[in-house]
Amino acid sequence: MVSWRRERAWTEFVGWCQARRLRPLPAHPWTVAAYARWCATRHRFPAIAMRIRTIARAHLLSGQAMPDRDPTVTRTLRMIERMTRDRGGRAALFRAADFTGEERASTTKARSHAARNTTRRRSLRATPRLVSRRPKGN
Repeated sequence: MVSWRRERAWTEFVGWCQARRLRPLPAHPWTVAAYARWCATRHRFPAIAMRIRTIARAHLLSGQAMPDRDPTVTRTLRMIERMTRDRGGRAALFRAADFTGEERASTTKARSHAARNTTRRRSLRATPRLVSRRPKGN
């Protein structure tokens, strides 16, 4: 008997593959690794590992090679596990007040005054300038 979680995980993987015009069975290991990275922003690591095991089980039942044993997939799963484990030790990048609007009224005047008094600074480019590859002599 197939559990509803496995069935839902498999149908989600098939839908994900179809949306990207990839084959779900047999799935290339890169496809499975990309799916795991996609899942990393939506699910916790135990759920991701269960989904990859479900994909491997579907391959096993159909007589295909199991993609979860490929080094690309195992490295990706280890990286996702490490990212989720280390996520709790990171410092907050922003203050909560930056998004809630608190302290905004009192600091708006100070920011606008400071903005008027500063000279325009040069900023780093998001993309480098295009440079010709030909030497200047040609």
